[in-house]
Amino acid sequence: MDEQKQEVYERIPWETLEDRGKDRQWLIMGIAAAVVAGSLGFSFMSNRSVPLPPGPTGVVTAETTPSTTLNPLPPPQPAPSIVSEADLYAVDPDRLASEAAAHARWVVREYLASDGSSDQREILRSLLPADLPLPSIPDGVLVFVEWVDTFGVEELDVATYRIEVLARYMVSTDGSIYQRVAPEIFTVDIGVADGLPRVLSAPSVRVAEATATAGLGLGDVPEAVAASAASISPGSEIVGGYVSASGTWNVVVLTFGPGGVLRPETVTINP
Repeated sequence: MDEQKQEVYERIPWETLEDRGKDRQWLIMGIAAAVVAGSLGFSFMSNRSVPLPPGPTGVVTAETTPSTTLNPLPPPQPAPSIVSEADLYAVDPDRLASEAAAHARWVVREYLASDGSSDQREILRSLLPADLPLPSIPDGVLVFVEWVDTFGVEELDVATYRIEVLARYMVSTDGSIYQRVAPEIFTVDIGVADGLPRVLSAPSVRVAEATATAGLGLGDVPEAVAASAASISPGSEIVGGYVSASGTWNVVVLTFGPGGVLRPETVTINP
């Protein structure tokens, strides 16, 4: 057996071994504490919302999602105004009355006139109610309407009017000689619906009566006033005159018109 060199210690250095064991123990404990603290910190940070960096208005950006543009809200609209049914159906009554009166004049003119053509009867047929017969005019008879004008307007109901039309016309039985008929008043009921006036009944007819008027109270005219009237209407004959409420002179003169027709006219003279 070979001889081996052996070291001999007077005592075993247990204190050295104990110091090294304590250092290792503290190292292990420090590593464990670091692991636990890291786990707690990661858990805390993962549950906490991450503030976003400032960006342009209306744009939100995140690292894990694409950017999304938010459309701005539209401006507040004003509350709609409340329109009543009366406002929707309100129509100027004067305008309706004027339309009814104009339509009545047209109806009376076509009702009287006759030129022997079928066109005229077709127009009248379109103006009168469908079940109302047309006027029957003998062959060869012609009717010429001189004029028509509104004589009166009465409101019977909403958009319904009674129109009086004054008319003057002439009748010819041979196509050459016309006889003038006395003025007549035609009463026509007109209704306005959907903006269109319509005849509601057959016209009623009566002869217009002339109303006698009182005298004008003509008197002598001062020379200065007569001279002014003569300068305005040369060659006329002064009949007389009177002073109006405004202080002006109304001088009546006889004046010759076309064809030598002599008619009385009024000339106004300011004093």
